[in-house]
Amino acid sequence: MKVYLVQHGINHPENEDPQKGLTDQAKLDVDKMGAFIGQMNQQFEAVFHSDKKRARQTAQILGKHLKHTLGVHETDCLGPTDDIDVWLNRILCSDGDPVLVGHLPFLDKLASRLITGDENKQIVSFKNASMACLEGDDDSFSVKWVITPDMIT
Repeated sequence: MKVYLVQHGINHPENEDPQKGLTDQAKLDVDKMGAFIGQMNQQFEAVFHSDKKRARQTAQILGKHLKHTLGVHETDCLGPTDDIDVWLNRILCSDGDPVLVGHLPFLDKLASRLITGDENKQIVSFKNASMACLEGDDDSFSVKWVITPDMIT
């Protein structure tokens, strides 16, 4: 099984946009990432995102490019400080390969727990609009690849 972890694109500061939506450059970066990943011809279960505007916008842009069975959906427990156990259990019980669009430190902790069993060991260094593919089974996961917008020309 695989799980794809995406940190939302760069957002406007709160004093410019109280909901912290994506900057114009972030929208371009996410679109570039989505187009690149979409060319991989991978089938995804769905694109899940938190209730925050920046995650929703990131997921919607990615969703235009990715082949997904169940669509793009807002879901619970993907916020910056949410308990990772909810998604850990969902991933391990899933029949598909979900894309999770979220925030730090949540993504760091989830990746670390899947790979090492310890959420406090930082294994993946997420950047805005980056995607990490983790592959494994119930016992262990490893990093298959990480792609950042600056890697794509």
